[in-house]
Amino acid sequence: MDPSGAIVRSVALRMIRRLADQPELVRPLSTVVDMVDNDEADLALDDIGMVIKFSRFPVLRSEYEDLLRAAQQLDSLDSFTDTGVELLIVEG
Repeated sequence: MDPSGAIVRSVALRMIRRLADQPELVRPLSTVVDMVDNDEADLALDDIGMVIKFSRFPVLRSEYEDLLRAAQQLDSLDSFTDTGVELLIVEG
């Protein structure tokens, strides 16, 4: 697994644990983990951005910063920041 995929996987797993009481969010985040496990880190990054954008759940600053780092490594910074995820950041 490449470093960017490991980051996306880690963030998705942290979100799954944090949002465990919301199965409607856990399912799509689990799909993100599966994508990374299948060496599709770029698609997983796009997918996690869309899940966040459309579900509109709070994103911890540390999660956001990790996803930004992965986006930079995947040369997908513009497509990730275009999702507007930064509007959902909370401290924690």
